[in-house]
Amino acid sequence: MKQQLVFVDDSGDTGLKKSNTTRFIVAAVLLANQENLIKLTAAINGFRAGLRWDELHEFKFSAVKKSIIKDLIGHIRKFDFESYVVVLDKTKVKNLPPSENLYNFTLKELLVRLNLSNPVIVIDGVYDKKQAQRTRTYLRQALKSNGTAKCKINFVDSRKDSIVQLADIVAGSVARSYDKSKADRNDCLKLLKPKIKEIYEISP
Repeated sequence: MKQQLVFVDDSGDTGLKKSNTTRFIVAAVLLANQENLIKLTAAINGFRAGLRWDELHEFKFSAVKKSIIKDLIGHIRKFDFESYVVVLDKTKVKNLPPSENLYNFTLKELLVRLNLSNPVIVIDGVYDKKQAQRTRTYLRQALKSNGTAKCKINFVDSRKDSIVQLADIVAGSVARSYDKSKADRNDCLKLLKPKIKEIYEISP
């Protein structure tokens, strides 16, 4: 059976009272097969090598010069991938069911919109085993209720996964577009626009 490959990262934080962000954003990069994964990973790793960075030097949107981010986006736009984004406006959050925290809720709201079939889902985050298992269980139940009977969910260190880093760039580019204090707030998003299929603005 054909297996979709889904790589996920976020921007912002889930704090409601003490927070510097008004939105929590989760992005997913989808690849149709292993061949596309190999080609895109090689392209990102090659661009990193061209900067004379070591293999664990991460493309993190919040920490890397935007000129480099823009050059990277230009370098990889020709490859076969697509991305989807959920934007949660935290100012509109009032109550969540006791079984859901804001992170799980937002991640679920993105994944159930992707019409997934037998996916491998790779999520940024190095969690303790109990927390990881709770999130896996929550997401599997949500996806099963939405028609995705089978899936694999793995948590990884983003420094070791170039496609998760690309998901971070997508999430960061969308987050920056909401920041009216930035004169160049739409620059990265414009470059990514052909690869972003949908941006969903949600509230609980």
